[in-house]
Amino acid sequence: MAGDLSPVRTEEGTSLSVAVFCGARSGISPRVTQSAEAVGALLGMRGHRLVYGAGSVGVMGVVARAAERHGAPITGIIPRFLRELERDDAAPEQQLVVTEDMFTRKREMFARADAFLALPGGYGTLDEVIEVVSLNYLGQRPRPLVLLDVDAFWTPLLRAVMAVQERGFTRGPLSVPFEITADPVIAFEALEKMAGDLGAR
Repeated sequence: MAGDLSPVRTEEGTSLSVAVFCGARSGISPRVTQSAEAVGALLGMRGHRLVYGAGSVGVMGVVARAAERHGAPITGIIPRFLRELERDDAAPEQQLVVTEDMFTRKREMFARADAFLALPGGYGTLDEVIEVVSLNYLGQRPRPLVLLDVDAFWTPLLRAVMAVQERGFTRGPLSVPFEITADPVIAFEALEKMAGDLGAR
């Protein structure tokens, strides 16, 4: 995997709460799991906090366990019905927030995040990414969004977003509304730079 995973701390005062969107299943590519491990490790090594969907399985569980091993504080947010289904699964130590439904879960995650990073995932992951794109477009507390493009997973979404713009359904010049990279280190560097530019702390 590209990038240097040596311990790096961002400048004092730049610790971010990073909401990581990812799947509750592992998918078929081992590269997704490898990238999830790197994301969790980098959260801790770069002094950030993890906000995620509180799952202990799939890509979610890999990110959270790696974050815990590297000292990142964790906030997990889960709707009650999923909490009941996953009660027997061993999640990393975390501040747990239980919501009444999926909509409230997403609102809580968004409220607690300074920046967003998305790994490959399922329908929920796609929904979260599109909502961040939409909110940023509308100027509703714009925050950094980086897509970790493992095995070109996000390339179809990029094409769809550009089609929306090219066909006149958005205002302003054509632009990519997120950063996209296959390298976890570059992903965090982009998050940190964009957050600094936006004054997120």
